[in-house]
Parts: sequence; structure tokens; C-alpha cells
Amino acid sequence: MREHLPTVISSQQRVVDYGSTSKASLSPDPQPRAQRLANFVLASESPPSVKRYSRMPHNTLKGESQQPLKRLEYLLNVLNQMCIGFVTIYMSYITLRTNLATTHLHAWLVTIGFSFFMAEGVMVHYGGNVLTNSYRRSTQTTIHWVLLTLGGGCGAAGALIKMIQKGFMLQTTHGRLGITAFVLCLLAMSSGLAALCSTRVKKLITPLLNKTFHNFVGFACFVIALVAQYYGYQTGYFKARVETDFQILMKCLTLVSLVLSSYGPIKGLYHKFKAISGQY
Repeated sequence: MREHLPTVISSQQRVVDYGSTSKASLSPDPQPRAQRLANFVLASESPPSVKRYSRMPHNTLKGESQQPLKRLEYLLNVLNQMCIGFVTIYMSYITLRTNLATTHLHAWLVTIGFSFFMAEGVMVHYGGNVLTNSYRRSTQTTIHWVLLTLGGGCGAAGALIKMIQKGFMLQTTHGRLGITAFVLCLLAMSSGLAALCSTRVKKLITPLLNKTFHNFVGFACFVIALVAQYYGYQTGYFKARVETDFQILMKCLTLVSLVLSSYGPIKGLYHKFKAISGQY
């Protein structure tokens, strides 16, 4: 049987090391193994002739496509602020130049409460609000509570003054909507207090359900209150002081303010209902 003899490699024989990344391994006099190390080049040190491609984030194009929508939201919010300011200033001008008798005080309180404070309060958390979008969430929540407390208090007081004056016998559309807004305002303020103390009442109702109910009732109160304001321009008190063309202008401004102010709350309610449907 033929024996297997060890292969002897002479020092003159050329050996090619296929596992090394060093070019020195191809030379006639190979380097020791410890010196045959891999050569690495940092990406920052790569030659300028090498073209580097970076991966574009997925949200870049999405953010660019949302820029026109954001600008439109800001523009509409500025228009809404102008409508709210005009209605509030003009109604204050009409009512405050008198001695704030019963009807004058009623008109001023409901305008300040519902058309100004509550309209600003329901838009605090809206991302397109140019007045509050730069604040932190906790600061926005504080502003929301302050505005809604002032708005609900002034609006409810103004409605109560008229109901006492009429003996709670309001037969007109304006009066009936005012009573409905008054009841919803008290309910929204009560649910808002429960939402503020949600950790204490979470045994009875979950915080998400409580806050959703509060937002829904508060938004319904705001809508009905501004519709009542719209019909208030048809009352004898307003007709006796304002010309017909200006009555139409005030109605249009109130409706524009109602529609533009409702976008943020409807968007928030949609996300809350979506979260609730995902839990059940």
C-alpha cells in the first residue's frame, strides 16, 4: 500500500492565500499571518469619486404632500378667528353702550360665552390652530379648561337670565335652542369635571369613554348654541338695531365660524370613536 507522505512546500514556491484580503499575500515572500489583516475603509473616509446613496425616509414624501393641506388649515383658521372677532366685537359694541339691561346682558353674555370663549376652547387641541399649536399638550389642556369654564359660565348665565325673564316659557326657535344649549352646557361641564378627575371615577367608567362623552356633549352644546345665536339675529331686539343687510352678514359670519370651528372637534371625536371600537 502506498503511504501518504506530507507535502513539503519549498520556500521558493509561490503560495497564494485565498483567504486574505491583503495584497501582500500575492507577493513571493508572504508576510506572517498576524500581519495579514483585513483592510477597512470608513464610509466618511471614502473617496469623493464614489457616489453614495442614502435611503429616503418613507414619511418625507408624505410630509411634503401634507404641506398644502396644513397651509390651507392655517388659512381657514385665520379666517375663522376673524369671523369670531368681528361677531364678538360688534355684539359687544351694541350691548355695552347701553346700561346692560336684561336683554342687553343676555345678548352680551351668550355671545361672549358661546361665540367667543367656547369657540376658542373647542379649537385649542386642534393642530391647525395658529394660536395654540406651538404650546405643549399640558398647556393646551389648561387653556382648554379655562376657556370652556368661562364660556360655559357666561353662556349658561346669559341663557338663565332670559329664561327667568320669560318665566321659562320660550316658544320661539331661538328660545328652545337656548334652553337645549343651557342643559347641554351644564351636562358638559359636569362630564368635564369628571374627565378632570378621571382617575377617581375610572371604577365607574373608563377615562376614554368619559372623555369621549364629554367631548361629544360639549361639541353638541357648542353647535346648538351657535345655531341659537343664528336665530337670535331674527329677534325683534336685533332687528330694531341693525339693518337687514347687516343681519345677513352676521348670520353668514356665525355659520362660517360654526363650520370652521367644528373641524377640529369632529376630527378628535373620530379618533376617540376609532380607539373605542378597537377596544371592544
